[in-house]
Amino acid sequence: MQAIAKEGDRLTLVEYLSAQDAREALGREMQRFHQNYDLLLTPTLPIVAFPVGQNRPQSSIDRQHRDWAPFTYPFNLTQQPAASLPCGFTKNGLPVGIQIVAAKYKDLLVLQAAKAYENVFPFIMSLGASN
Repeated sequence: MQAIAKEGDRLTLVEYLSAQDAREALGREMQRFHQNYDLLLTPTLPIVAFPVGQNRPQSSIDRQHRDWAPFTYPFNLTQQPAASLPCGFTKNGLPVGIQIVAAKYKDLLVLQAAKAYENVFPFIMSLGASN
């Protein structure tokens, strides 16, 4: 977090306002998307889980979070509710997640969709799973 804050300290007012404009444009684009679709489903991450105690994948130690986790941060920017649920395992037994995203202020819809998903596909934690 300190590194992110230091990065922000280096922004000029013009750069900050430009970033705010881009954030607002993304929010408008997602509002248009949700005029046709109730939910957006994405992977939680585009990579497999990394070792416990490690805050980022080894291949991304020197890269920003948004570089290796592109599916989660945009919805913080657009203020959209989202939920990540476990949805299975890789061949090596590592967990995989699915993310459910709805339009701004549609928190209840995300929770209902997450509950419906869990009812149909209950997650069963299996230590040492290799399926």
